[in-house]
Amino acid sequence: MRIQRDKILALRPVVYNILWFLFLYVFSEIYLHVSIFKDFDILIPLVLCLPAVIFAAFLCSYFSKKINIAIGGAITFLVCAFCIMELIYYGIFHTMLAPFSSMGMAGNAVDFQNVLFGYIGKNAGSLVVCLIPCILYTALCILNLLCTPVSRNVVKKGWTTAFLIYIAGLFCMLPSGTGLKSPLYTYFYSTQINYNIETLGLFTGISQDFCRVALNSLTGYDSFFYEIIDNSSVVDQGGGSDEESEPREPNMINYDFDKLIIHTTDKKIQALHKYMKNEEPTYKNDYTGIFEGYNLIFITAEGWWKYAVQEDLTPTLYQMLNEGFVFENYYTPLWYGSTIGGEFANLTGLIPKESGTFSMVETGENENNMQFTLSRLLEKEGYGVRAFHSYLHDFYIRNKSHPNMGFEWYAAGNGGYQFETHEDGSILWPQSDLKLVSDTFDVYGDESLEPFYTNYMSFSGHANYDDSNDMAQRHWDLVKDLPCSDEAKSYLACNYELELAVEYLIERLEENGMLDHTLFVIGPDHIPYGFPDMCSELAGQDLEDSLEWYHSSLIVWSASMQEPVNVSKYCSSIDIFPTIANLMGLEYDSRLLAGRDILSDAEQFVIFPDRSWITGKGIYESSSDEFTPFPGVTFEDEETLEIYIAEVSEIVENKMQISADIVDCDYYAHLPEVLVIK
Repeated sequence: MRIQRDKILALRPVVYNILWFLFLYVFSEIYLHVSIFKDFDILIPLVLCLPAVIFAAFLCSYFSKKINIAIGGAITFLVCAFCIMELIYYGIFHTMLAPFSSMGMAGNAVDFQNVLFGYIGKNAGSLVVCLIPCILYTALCILNLLCTPVSRNVVKKGWTTAFLIYIAGLFCMLPSGTGLKSPLYTYFYSTQINYNIETLGLFTGISQDFCRVALNSLTGYDSFFYEIIDNSSVVDQGGGSDEESEPREPNMINYDFDKLIIHTTDKKIQALHKYMKNEEPTYKNDYTGIFEGYNLIFITAEGWWKYAVQEDLTPTLYQMLNEGFVFENYYTPLWYGSTIGGEFANLTGLIPKESGTFSMVETGENENNMQFTLSRLLEKEGYGVRAFHSYLHDFYIRNKSHPNMGFEWYAAGNGGYQFETHEDGSILWPQSDLKLVSDTFDVYGDESLEPFYTNYMSFSGHANYDDSNDMAQRHWDLVKDLPCSDEAKSYLACNYELELAVEYLIERLEENGMLDHTLFVIGPDHIPYGFPDMCSELAGQDLEDSLEWYHSSLIVWSASMQEPVNVSKYCSSIDIFPTIANLMGLEYDSRLLAGRDILSDAEQFVIFPDRSWITGKGIYESSSDEFTPFPGVTFEDEETLEIYIAEVSEIVENKMQISADIVDCDYYAHLPEVLVIK
């Protein structure tokens, strides 16, 4: 009995360690879930973190007392730091952060540093709570209760126990099944950091991210597990004809996918070929080619939102929004990477990757084949293709990504734009969109240079929306008497600079006799993220947890249009490219994109980063797992509804997967170049 008692006493220091790390993980998981997901659903996260708890407890008993304390302190601090980091990132972007796969992008944090510091200042109290474990750990170490060394043999047995508990934890997830949203599927297949952390917990979600980065650096793949689900669709893709009309031609290229499959041994490329072969294309329609040969000015508008357009304040934008193609149900999801993610979605028709290197950046760094972009398609039609921005030319590595898409790239630092500065030499933040277009119009705006495709990435609508915003201060007199908060006034004021920029472009094009032969496309990069109270104020309703926050505006307008075209379809930013390609009569393959031509007869479909979606039948919100049918839409029974939700969710998963794979695998390089550059 004495020997047994001695063994128990020998394990007491490790038991203290286990209790400590169990508290640390549970505290962090509960606080994160309550703060972000508004629940205490941490059973699976708790089961999955137990192996880490036991491993850390014995690790902090393996070395000398001082080293053990240092290791335990480092683990405690990192867990607290990750919790704080995720709370901040979610508070600003409404998604979680994949910290390890995003490390290469840390240098671009300046893009939202004002928002970052503003959020920390407003929420310092709730963030400090995350540091409570650090204070308690220090106190427990002073009391000599933690990190006492034990024998190496005991430690090895403890680590063996941790491994067995890990295996048992995987078996514990089996009762939940292996379907798309099951914990097992999420653990092995999902790359969506937001859903991974919600389902599996903070520790497991971040561990997954670390493992994917490590695996990718060693093998070039981010997972040993890969699957594209069968893409047979319950969502009507549209058809080429009906009984009373002539058959429509599909927007597709006649690739011999069977032959392409045979000529590659890469499993991902084979899977993508099979997927594209079975995907239904969209079809040409009454609007196909109506702007063929037109000049194109495409503006990705920084932080622009439908409530920034007001008839008395921005009459030009208001006219374009209501006298061109009027998209009543257009959405701008907040994609990963915010600005660079939104710009990528607008220009490529693909969904930006969910973590790691931003999709746009990766295409530039790896020199991907980008043959299915407006820039490359119009280049092949003999267009002059140029892109302009009023910030640093190499920010987000655009100096690589944009030339790789065929653009002549003009921005600050490469001779394409000179910063506007204050008297003391400091640059204005943000820069003026009006200055950008007035400084660059002559590069392309001569009649002898037609046809042209000019792409602008705007800047004036950038946060913060306070007295530090130079564009807001420039136009403060226009908004100072409006019945809204100073934050809302600042937002409206800085976006007025975009109004002036577009007004200038229209005037110059008209002077040069080019206006009636120019198509304008203006779409946001993202919503005004990080400012939910201001957005709710402008909208007149609480938008914090509503998909309506992403309900925005898209301008597709030409002065040659005789009357507006009202479009009630639900659509989003990934639909811009295929829609414009069809309007301009370009040859492209609609099967290769996540987005669809809005004006085709394909079913409406909006996808959000958290796997929420909208179809012609209703709205599904993944956070609550609730489907709200549109008026008049019914299902035979509950089982039919559940099948519909499951199958549409599979389509969403596929579109996100193939979008990432097209970038990661440089998929377009595996397809023949069909058109010859003129």
